[in-house]
Amino acid sequence: MTLSIGAMLRREIEPAHLTEAARALDGVYDELWIVEDLPYAGGIAQLTAVLAATEHARIGHGIAPAPFRNPVALAMEWATLAEMYPGRLITGLGHGVQEWMEQIGATVVSPLTLLEETLVTTRGLLAGEEVSLDGRYVSVNRVRLEFPPHVVPPVMTGVTGPRSLRLSGVHGDGTILPEGHGPDEIATARFRIDQGRNAGGRTDHHHLTVFAAFFADSSELPELPAGVSSSWLAVGADVDEVVAKLIDLIETGIDSLVLVPMGGSPQYQLDMAASRIVPTLREHAADG
Repeated sequence: MTLSIGAMLRREIEPAHLTEAARALDGVYDELWIVEDLPYAGGIAQLTAVLAATEHARIGHGIAPAPFRNPVALAMEWATLAEMYPGRLITGLGHGVQEWMEQIGATVVSPLTLLEETLVTTRGLLAGEEVSLDGRYVSVNRVRLEFPPHVVPPVMTGVTGPRSLRLSGVHGDGTILPEGHGPDEIATARFRIDQGRNAGGRTDHHHLTVFAAFFADSSELPELPAGVSSSWLAVGADVDEVVAKLIDLIETGIDSLVLVPMGGSPQYQLDMAASRIVPTLREHAADG
């Protein structure tokens, strides 16, 4: 499978400038990912705007928090966008940052159970199935979407914990690993995902996406975004050093590499990467 290279549209981009930023990167990157973080811009609104403003890139929802979204409402929104822009939507679902979920009164005793019930319900509805579920947190009685998408978008899970990764293997179409995951962590995650896939009898392809924080500059390391580990970062004094680290990720066999710019000028970093990093990564992936 051909490596897909994407870019993150950072949450700090003001809504009025989002489509401009997306257009500038469309066609340069295979994927563009929006961010749904409390209390920044809403995920569905961003998805809609970016899909309408671009023509080539697949657009990812990174990442819808299960406690924040009713699964039927989420499936309706995703199905509508998938039908309007067939083949261009990638969906992501996760636990949500628990501190943020507490702020809005959306914490649950078992985030894992909530994620499983939301994932199963949403995937079933997108696939055109009639879904009934009397779960611990999700209750759905004979619901079927009137307009299921002809091209069903993949529902990926943005998770890191052992049990969550196994859950992703059982029920997800793919997994999104956040910034800070190096080759060793990717190997461990893949092992746990495969445990789930074996337990669930899954034989289809499981798409593995890695978000990679990067920064190429001779100045000091920029401040890390909240929740990003410094254990593994594609950061260096020059572009060649950063490219070498990103190649280490590609060689683990991932399907998508999404570049997450760090530092005070994310747009500059992504523009620089488009001309000086992405071509080398594509060449390496093609040779491999």
